[in-house]
Amino acid sequence: MPSLPPDAITEFHCRKWGWLWLLLLTAVLYFPGLGTLPMMDRDEPRFAHATLEMMQRGSWAVPYFNNEYRFDKPPLTYWWMSLHYRLFGVHELAARLHTVVAVWLIALVTAAIGRRLFNARSGMLAAAAWLVTTQVLVHGRLCVADMPLVFCITLALHALVHLPLHAEGDASRWSRWHWQLYAALGAGFLAKGPLALLIPALALLLYRWLFWRKPVSWAALGMGRGLPLTLLIIAAWGVPALIETHGMFWRIGMGEHVIERGARSFNGRFPLPGYYLVTALLSLFPWIAFLPQVIRHSRLNWNSATALLTAWFAAPYLIFTCYATQLPHYVMPGFPAAMLLLVGIKSFVCGPAWHRWWSVSIAMLWLLCASAMLWLSLAASWPAGLMEIIRSAAAALAALAIFGALLIAALLWRSKAALFGASAALILLPFTTSHVFEHLRTNHAAVQIASDVSTLPPESVLIGWQFTEPSLVFHLHHFWRFNLDLPAIKEELVAPGPRLVVLLRQEWTLSKCFKQWRAGLPVNLPATDFSVVVDEFTSHHSDLAITRHRVFNAARSSWAEIVVMKRLH
Repeated sequence: MPSLPPDAITEFHCRKWGWLWLLLLTAVLYFPGLGTLPMMDRDEPRFAHATLEMMQRGSWAVPYFNNEYRFDKPPLTYWWMSLHYRLFGVHELAARLHTVVAVWLIALVTAAIGRRLFNARSGMLAAAAWLVTTQVLVHGRLCVADMPLVFCITLALHALVHLPLHAEGDASRWSRWHWQLYAALGAGFLAKGPLALLIPALALLLYRWLFWRKPVSWAALGMGRGLPLTLLIIAAWGVPALIETHGMFWRIGMGEHVIERGARSFNGRFPLPGYYLVTALLSLFPWIAFLPQVIRHSRLNWNSATALLTAWFAAPYLIFTCYATQLPHYVMPGFPAAMLLLVGIKSFVCGPAWHRWWSVSIAMLWLLCASAMLWLSLAASWPAGLMEIIRSAAAALAALAIFGALLIAALLWRSKAALFGASAALILLPFTTSHVFEHLRTNHAAVQIASDVSTLPPESVLIGWQFTEPSLVFHLHHFWRFNLDLPAIKEELVAPGPRLVVLLRQEWTLSKCFKQWRAGLPVNLPATDFSVVVDEFTSHHSDLAITRHRVFNAARSSWAEIVVMKRLH
């Protein structure tokens, strides 16, 4: 195609090879260390092992974890994960693969939306921006249900930009975009519940009554035929699940895990005003640096598409601002819309000078945080394993901060040298994060006690006291009893048969250690100390094999000493 001008060649290549470029970028950023990283928070191992238990039980409607009902989420994520288990086996890589695939699919759909609203090149840039957003880089490696939800919601947005919301023609005409819209809403409900319906509904209301304020052809949405399709998809799973659990899935899954978390904060958290505005500085880095430019450009070029994208981005922020339980990743369904608003900007240079000062301030803030973490990792005398984790995490944060700062400089000053440096830092980022994952695995509790469990027969009883991490269930592929007190554990140890007991002896939290360090106190003072009780208990069972381990508990951001007691017969 030598006769085409350069911009047309770029457009052509984006249309033909964009999916492959996005796949390669996803692979480079998300696959390194994916199988090395142990299960981090408390939800990851629950999802991962619940999928395995569903497969073992032959149950497709109701998930179980540790041989008990798990009502936290509907089953789409378990179904998707089970496909990868069957193809690749049960391990961390297969458990997380659905999330990485969903990240790539979201990028593809975002590129398609950008191609519809702007051009193929802008769509590709929006998709690439999605892939290098900080919260996506973090959450895109976790074995949870959030990315499947974001994928379904992005599919719904893709359908909406194709539907003639303002057409005055035949509003009753049914197209493939109607099928996509309502199938995506149904699948989104199966991914993470009613959020898949609430976010698009609120986005449309904001679009009509706040951001666009012009008549909308509601008939063009075909809700009369579409909503029954969505309900049919939900009911195909929901009715059997409710029958099998005698209605408990609704009472607990919706009552406790959705409604109660909205009315009352979860795990001791309390709602903070402006929480999501502050976390946006972290979650949307580096693109939050161009927020003033995005606002200015959108106001100067306000149209129906800009209004719809703005409404979509605002909907999850508005919903979760009113939600008692607050977590940074809750608002991710609006991030693809933000990336599409970003690529609409023709130049990051024009505009008031304070816009550039804002961008530079964001870059400097991240560089300052990375420098502080590097200094902290060298200044305090942390335990050996914890020091390695903190130092490697500081190096990864520094790589991310340098990438963002150089990218901001490249866009503001159109510097090719800065863009080259940002690319180098982006390539370096997966290697630094892989280094963090290796240290996390080395110091993970389940990895350290795996040798103790491997010598036990399958019928062994495994007990955890004060150390009740769900990751033990997944990594060791064994059911655990976490609800026993010490007298009951003593009775278990008297009973015949192989036993293994994990006792928490001491625990040091990062927050407590930091406060002690600031106060000039030794950082080795434990936040929780059961040493007297545990030592006395173990002294009465000297006939058992007893080992001690120092482990990093990522779910609690703590460093713990655990005692393992084992009997083979």
